[in-house]
Amino acid sequence: MESSTLRVGSLAPDFQLPDERGIGYTLAEKIASKAQVLIFFPSVWGMMCAVEMATFRDMAASFEDAGVELIAIDTNSSMSNAAWKEQMRLEFHMLSDFDGKVTNRYGILCGEEGYMRGRSNRAIFIVDRQMKVRYIWVADDPSYEPDYDEVLREACQTTSGE
Repeated sequence: MESSTLRVGSLAPDFQLPDERGIGYTLAEKIASKAQVLIFFPSVWGMMCAVEMATFRDMAASFEDAGVELIAIDTNSSMSNAAWKEQMRLEFHMLSDFDGKVTNRYGILCGEEGYMRGRSNRAIFIVDRQMKVRYIWVADDPSYEPDYDEVLREACQTTSGE
């Protein structure tokens, strides 16, 4: 599955979203210093979401060594994200796209019906320091996980070309 709005080489839509503390996080400001791995996921407290975030947590040092920053984005509240971040012992920021506008701009907002209504599909976007999308992975089914080693390889390639 792909993003309905972005392709590799597209300019990433800029955004400002509150992090888990309610502090605004602006992509264009952060990307000036480091490429970003945007990890969109459906929900805090979900089993597969916990597996995914724990894997990224355990690989965080490798991503840092590659010169990229991990950023998790979901459609939950900042308060919910803060509690889950603490429970999961996550060091990277969790951004709240509560109204789903950013998720929609990235082309991965789920449908109007069922348990996924208004939620993000599971997806990864690697954005380089020029705001270009260098890698996209979107789950065919939100229960699927990304290939974490592939995401790390792509992150390394993104920063080696800068």
